[in-house]
Amino acid sequence: MGQFKNNLEASMYNIGFGGVIGVFGAVLNKKPNEKLGKVFLKGFSQGAAGGFLLFQSKKLVSKFSSTKNYTYVWPSKLINAAGISIIENAAANRKFLEQWHINIGFNRINFYTRNKFKISYRIMPFALSTTAYAFTQGKLSLNETVKTGSFIFITNKIKTKSYDFSIFGATYSNTIIISEEKSITRQEVLAHELIHVYQYENFSGVNLFFKKSIDKIRLNKKWIKAYQKIFHTDFNYLYFQGVYELYSGYETNFFENEAYWYQN
Repeated sequence: MGQFKNNLEASMYNIGFGGVIGVFGAVLNKKPNEKLGKVFLKGFSQGAAGGFLLFQSKKLVSKFSSTKNYTYVWPSKLINAAGISIIENAAANRKFLEQWHINIGFNRINFYTRNKFKISYRIMPFALSTTAYAFTQGKLSLNETVKTGSFIFITNKIKTKSYDFSIFGATYSNTIIISEEKSITRQEVLAHELIHVYQYENFSGVNLFFKKSIDKIRLNKKWIKAYQKIFHTDFNYLYFQGVYELYSGYETNFFENEAYWYQN
């Protein structure tokens, strides 16, 4: 299976992806007194910069796959989080460095740098539900969870769609389940599944497309304010799953092909 012919094509996809998310969100969140052209340019360029970091983070996952060295994973995760944060800032029509975040399992930690530095914590409900589901499917590998920053579960055999071949890993939002059946190395399986984690997280900029509408509702609904103090809804799980399911076959699936590209 193959998705890209070379690193240039792989980088252009990620840069373009970030630019498109950034420009759509920026235009939707444009302030009345802002010029459309300026917002368009800012959203695309900022989103593209974030997309470039997404590509660099995935290249480190590829290094992990080939070397079996876990020291590549956390730098990759941090770079990916920075790229997504920049794309989110673009989509929200915020300044380039205004807000940052990192996801560790179902936990989202936000860092605010505008005016006064502060940190906040939120729970991502879809990621929480998939983590709870994974506890019913396998045993938590604490060692690999710490090494990767994603919840990793080990099971005898993965229960998933009926393919005519065995699969050795499955990802639900940012939770990974690994089969004990061995055909390729554990690190190669993890590399493939970590790319799926990044794909789920990369779609988080789409959540900002509805920022204006949610902010308007929030002004009049106390329960939404209370909810948002605890939760950050990761609707990107639904977006990613929806786009993923558009592909009728495993071998023709763009996201599977991308994961294989960096795995190999």
